Amino acid sequence: MKKYLFFAAALVALASCSDEQFVGNNSPNTPDAIGDNNGAIVFNIGTKTVTRANHVGADAANLLNHNFVVEGIKTVGSSVVEVFDNYNVNWTENTADKTLSNTANWEYVGQSILTGKTAIGAQTIKYWDYAAKQYDFWAYSLGGGSATVSSLAHDATLTSAAYTFTGSASDLSKVYISDLVTAYNPTVTGLPEYQQQVNLTFRALVAKIRVGLYETIPGYSVKNVQFYPTASGTQASTVALYAASAVLPSSGTSTVYFPTVGSDNKDNADYNKAHITFDGAGTKSANQTYGTLSYGEKENYEKTGTEFLARNSAQPTWGVEAGKSAGDYSIVLPNENGSVLTLKVDYTLESTDGSGEEITIHGATAHVPAQYTKWKSNYAYTYIFKISDNTNGKTDVATGPEGLYPITFDAVVIDSEEHTQETITTVATPSITTYSVTSNVTTNNEYKTSDVVYVTVTEDGTLLDMTGKATLYNVSKAGATEAEVLDALNTYVSNTSGTYVGRNGITLTPVTDGVGLTETEIPLVDGNKITGLTAGTVGKLNAFAAAETYAFVYTKTAASSPVDKYQEVTKAVGDDVSSLYTYDGSAYTAASGTAIADTKYYTKYIENIGVYGVKVIKVVN
Repeated sequence: MKKYLFFAAALVALASCSDEQFVGNNSPNTPDAIGDNNGAIVFNIGTKTVTRANHVGADAANLLNHNFVVEGIKTVGSSVVEVFDNYNVNWTENTADKTLSNTANWEYVGQSILTGKTAIGAQTIKYWDYAAKQYDFWAYSLGGGSATVSSLAHDATLTSAAYTFTGSASDLSKVYISDLVTAYNPTVTGLPEYQQQVNLTFRALVAKIRVGLYETIPGYSVKNVQFYPTASGTQASTVALYAASAVLPSSGTSTVYFPTVGSDNKDNADYNKAHITFDGAGTKSANQTYGTLSYGEKENYEKTGTEFLARNSAQPTWGVEAGKSAGDYSIVLPNENGSVLTLKVDYTLESTDGSGEEITIHGATAHVPAQYTKWKSNYAYTYIFKISDNTNGKTDVATGPEGLYPITFDAVVIDSEEHTQETITTVATPSITTYSVTSNVTTNNEYKTSDVVYVTVTEDGTLLDMTGKATLYNVSKAGATEAEVLDALNTYVSNTSGTYVGRNGITLTPVTDGVGLTETEIPLVDGNKITGLTAGTVGKLNAFAAAETYAFVYTKTAASSPVDKYQEVTKAVGDDVSSLYTYDGSAYTAASGTAIADTKYYTKYIENIGVYGVKVIKVVN
């Protein structure tokens, strides 16, 4: 059940005032017309945080450091008039109803004027003006931090720069801002909208991020994960994501603006929403760190270690900052422009059979596309990285080829307020990102049959055109890995009309019209969209037919030189060998009948090597 915190700052007018003395000439001037609020403007104020908790009463007042600042304007004809000029509203316990303007311990009449504000007189009580066609309100609280703030702007710059905050990430983490609230002059009888409470809901200025890893490598557990804070940096145990250049804000000036205002936009999902931009004049970094990994215990008979990565996305191994618990978030400044973020790691595989065998993977990298790193105020983002048996790392960092097992990323983005936005980025070379507005991968361990999934393919941060190169397959083996799908594509018994029967026994059946490539935008959980994408760079996977295993395959280089290969199999005398071959020293010949003594038999398969990007997609009901 949702909880909302409300501070009520009641502004009570005199019931006997004349039509024009305090309010416009359409205002009520009798007690019956004025109603219970006596014509005064009344605020209800709620506070949300990125932890999904809604704080009330004294708890909420403490978060705001017992103070917020409100700006209010009214529109009369074609003129805009300032009503609340950066008014301070202060909270004092047990003061409710002791003045006409205070019904919930919040008072603005007679409070200290904010330093630097334009008003020169004392803060006075305010009343609804029915000659005005609308009022607009917005507010902030420094929350006890040391950030500096510019005065809240008049209407002229609302859509580009309403006001700014300057400070470190620590100071800005205490700041709360509100979305803009518009009250329109009512056109029907009944309780006038102007006499309803103005609900200002505060939310944190900053965003939060957490990073976790898990692995699904058959027969091995993963330990000793080392991260690179830059492309050529020194290994460290601290979890790190990095960008190509210093673009991630760590201090400086954040500008608050409202790009979608006005009655024409009332039905827009972004209506009156506050946005944040970082002006770039402060300190920027090329990387973000998220603490050290909180490893789990061994799976079976691991011999040389006790701390290993988790083995499912619902309970990953988290990066944990000092003084925090596993799964806690790190504070970051909003970065609505987004930037390609890279993970580069070394890690060690240890056999689970008790032999103590180890394999070290060096320099495995992956890229989270910029479209999924646009950090918004008061959102909490969870990036989960999945290490599977498909990697672009090397076992010999000096001379070895890329290979063994690729690495995959689950990049889960969670809206801390009311929605959950999750992306899964399967990353090798190239990287594959899947996303559905309805998915909950941390609960389902990937997708549901009803989810409509969007897919993009990225190489070095650039979206690739998938035209003629994208295929969705149904995989016959439940829980097949990316490496097994690659093996079936490259070494197969038959390929009839695009259906591969792999040498490993896995059948890949293409899904008819499984990937649509006409999309140019991707819907987001907040009702907005990623727009301006080129047709062919976004694939749309329609709702899955059943709770099965699927594989999205991007063909980077098509196989073109099929070669017949033969592998000896053991057959007992009398066994059916009609599908096998014999070898006379120079050629293979189709066998028939049953096996005879002292004869070798061979199964035939085709080797046709291509370069593919593969993402296995698990689907549940």
